[in-house]
Amino acid sequence: MPSPAEVANFQGLILKLGVIATTRVATLFGNVSDYQTVKDAYPATVDPYIAASSTLSAQWYDQLDPNAAFATEIAPPPPPTLLETSAGWALGQLDPLGSLLGSTERHIFKASRDTVALNAKREGVKYARYASANACPWCRVLATREAAYHTADNAVKGHDNCHCIAVPVRRGDSYTPPDYVAAWTKEYQDARDAVGGKLNDIVNHMRRNN
Repeated sequence: MPSPAEVANFQGLILKLGVIATTRVATLFGNVSDYQTVKDAYPATVDPYIAASSTLSAQWYDQLDPNAAFATEIAPPPPPTLLETSAGWALGQLDPLGSLLGSTERHIFKASRDTVALNAKREGVKYARYASANACPWCRVLATREAAYHTADNAVKGHDNCHCIAVPVRRGDSYTPPDYVAAWTKEYQDARDAVGGKLNDIVNHMRRNN
């Protein structure tokens, strides 16, 4: 089972990949004069980095238990039409470049989480959501649940600028979250006591008290 430091190191690799991808997207944005060209070129620009994120995540999954008789698979990439739609949405925002870069990071990290979740499901193991210390309330709540996920959609959902990753926890292993998650657990419990058990109400309460 990887330590929190080892998980953070892997997260850092995906983050570096995201930096490279967003740099390429920023260059694309700066080199063309119309948004339609950006939208058309966006899928081919980001797809190699999405693929690299999936490949790195599959390799990492293997390395966590090199003796396991299990062949990892790479999660299917998003179709070009989805990437075009994502770019079209970003280019319609008040900060088109910032929105486009945020969406790019989201695709990079989603590819990693999807690959881990896919293989955890195939192998029949649970996984945890690892969130950074500065994570948003939504991600903090999901991270407090530790190794509770099989196929729950919320466990792999992300948002722009989300750096969460999924960590497989095989049978006989125990997941050790970072120390800061203990404060999140208390924050979650206080919010639940205040507003009840609905997730959206809890997250909104945490946002108001952030």
